[in-house]
Amino acid sequence: MVKGIRNRVFVLLAAIWILMGVASCEKPDNLPQLEIHVLDLAGRPVSSAYAALFITYDEWIMQDNPVQAWRKTGIDGRVLFTDLQEISYYIYIRSGDADNTLNEIRTTGSLSANQRRILTVHIQ
Repeated sequence: MVKGIRNRVFVLLAAIWILMGVASCEKPDNLPQLEIHVLDLAGRPVSSAYAALFITYDEWIMQDNPVQAWRKTGIDGRVLFTDLQEISYYIYIRSGDADNTLNEIRTTGSLSANQRRILTVHIQ
């Protein structure tokens, strides 16, 4: 009987030890996200606008080598980029003849892990 109790205590302590090890494991950081709200000059959301992110100014000028596939804004004028690097990005938005070349073209500072940065971009 003592042997059975000893085995149960051993199993219980082993389970607690394993669970404590799992609980102390840190969750890996979530990669940065960038949510862009595209507005016209009157402040109305622009749906079906195309958006892309670039690392360098030259890539932005040439609209070459976007970091991810071009995305399209929803009816609310929003678009979301996920799994980004912790850097600053150049942003290009286009809808018909309107774009953002005269307005906001770059994130302010680098993006951060575990963060969704929200940026409003106006096109004209």
